[in-house]
Formats: sequence, C-alpha cells, structure tokens
Amino acid sequence: MNETRGALNFVPAEPRTDHRFRVAPLVDIVFLLICFFMLTSQLIQSHKDPEVELPIMTSPDAAKEVPAEVTVNLRPDGALSVGGRRIVLDDLAGVLTAHLARARRSGEAVRVVVRADRRQRFARLDEVLDVCRSIRLPQIIFRARGDE
Repeated sequence: MNETRGALNFVPAEPRTDHRFRVAPLVDIVFLLICFFMLTSQLIQSHKDPEVELPIMTSPDAAKEVPAEVTVNLRPDGALSVGGRRIVLDDLAGVLTAHLARARRSGEAVRVVVRADRRQRFARLDEVLDVCRSIRLPQIIFRARGDE
C-alpha cells in the first residue's frame, strides 16, 4: 500500500490583495463637503445691519420662524434701512407697498421683519409700526436675540 499524497502547498493560488484603509478618498470627500458649505454660506445674502443690537428674547418658538422677505432695521440713531439700503420714514410705506405688490403678483405672503435696536426709543418703533398699519401689512415679525 503505497499511497502517494500531494505535497502541501502553503502559497495561495491567487495573490492576496492588501486590505488597508485608504484615507485619501475620505479626505477628498471631506474637502469637497467643506468647499460646498463654504460656498453656499457665502451665497446667502443677509440684510442685517451690524449697528443694530437686538434685545434678548427667551421664547423657544423664535427659532422656528420662516425667514422674512423684507427686513426693516431700526438703527440706534433712528435711521432706517430696508434690504441693506438706508431710507427715511416717509419712503418706508412706498418700499413696503412695492414688496407687497411684488409678492401678490407671485402669489406669496409678505412677511416683514422689524429689527429694532434695543437702545432705540419705543416712540420711533411705533412710528415704523404706524406705517406698517397704514398699508395693512398682514404679518410683522420682531427679531430678538436668544437668551445668552
């Protein structure tokens, strides 16, 4: 009984592939995401006046509001700016009426945001609100900072 057995082969028939974790594609994807978010954040235009200091508000519902179409900034010196452009109180009704007419043509609701500086007197804010009431704005939103 002479059996012939084949020799044991310890070398695999196919070459082994290296299963290392490759970092380069991951870095590329993260870099592309960072570029995307940087570009989109630069494209968002905000008409916030840096001179206006908002009062502090503690309501949790303020974060859920829809962004406004028209922003009226009431600066500490009493000056007004709408959409980044300084205007006088007499022109505010015309500017807001133009926004209201444009929104009605497109079928949207006009939302006006009033950002009044906390150092501003209420009498000046009341003048702005009188203009808003005189043109019958359907919605006015007041902006304030969250509790810090």
